[in-house]
Amino acid sequence: MEDSHFPSLLNTAFLLCLIPTSSLKQLHFGHCVVSVNMYEIQKGFGEIKEMTSEERCCFFQYLLKFYLANVFSQCREGSNFHQRRVSRIANNFLSIKKELTLCDTVTTCPCGKEASHKYEQILKQFQKMDSHSAALKALGELDILLDWIDKAE
Repeated sequence: MEDSHFPSLLNTAFLLCLIPTSSLKQLHFGHCVVSVNMYEIQKGFGEIKEMTSEERCCFFQYLLKFYLANVFSQCREGSNFHQRRVSRIANNFLSIKKELTLCDTVTTCPCGKEASHKYEQILKQFQKMDSHSAALKALGELDILLDWIDKAE
């Protein structure tokens, strides 16, 4: 009777060896090595991408608000060249926000719980960090948002 459990225990042990014990990935930036939980990042990003198209308008308005209020305002340090580029992007985001606001008065931009929840998650993560570092991180990830905007239908 005990022997009948041996193959299943062995199979289970083998399968557990195949499963990664951690989803941490070591990223090398020059002399700095950073541990990143890629699973959590990909999971969170996947959840955001799964948002229904009806809430995209609302979620995009939240993201515009987030970048205008929290990110661009923190990026005042650096060279004049850098500041002008950030200001140019901020002005474009402001123009988009104004157009969306005008559009929203004619056709409502529905905001469901999912869009609000995802925005709150982003804001909580941002607020856990030093404001300047968090702003630089968000600015560095702007390419993801720009790609999402570019692919919007």
